[in-house]
Amino acid sequence: MSICRVNMYDFPEPLGTNRHENDIHAILARLERNGIPQRPIAFYGSSSFRLWNAMVEDLGSLDVVNLGFGGGTFLSALHYMERLLLPLNPVKIVLYFGENDIANDGLTAESTFAHFLALREEIANRLPEVHVYAMSVKHSPTRWLLADEVDRYNSFCADWCGARADTTWIEAGAGLIGENGRPMSRCFLPDLIHMNAAGYAVWAQALRKFPGLL
Repeated sequence: MSICRVNMYDFPEPLGTNRHENDIHAILARLERNGIPQRPIAFYGSSSFRLWNAMVEDLGSLDVVNLGFGGGTFLSALHYMERLLLPLNPVKIVLYFGENDIANDGLTAESTFAHFLALREEIANRLPEVHVYAMSVKHSPTRWLLADEVDRYNSFCADWCGARADTTWIEAGAGLIGENGRPMSRCFLPDLIHMNAAGYAVWAQALRKFPGLL
């Protein structure tokens, strides 16, 4: 695999109170420092991607590029798409947004799904040949009160993706749920929101079930 080290990224102007900006600069600096694969698979998502430090090793692919940023939502994904996603020119995209939309921004499943559709439409317009994989929003112990809203969003998104040829739904969180129907704390960091290595192993196993992805 060859690595391209071309100065292709423009660093964004400061956005004042925008909480994502430090993460965006860190991603751009890492991409310029390490280069990108010729056929990158973009993992575009929130801090659940950002904190997946062993993503390349867990998924067994040097083509994986982690574009996760803290606090990410579908609207911030749209905002940073020009800076992060488009210059990468990925051959495939894996999305993980929606958790912060519901938990932090207080959106309903319907509003979150509408924002998913807006991002998906923009990707289709700008990267029409790219297949998209949409990951289910995970349940976490701290956010269990939002379980019904998360389930409704996941249901909307799964049904929509199931009727599409260009978008694949990935149910990635089932392995995080114990026999009692609740998220297993052993898969999470002390904040009981973000995952530890055991949680990411569950995600990796779910993703590896899709041979066309990696």
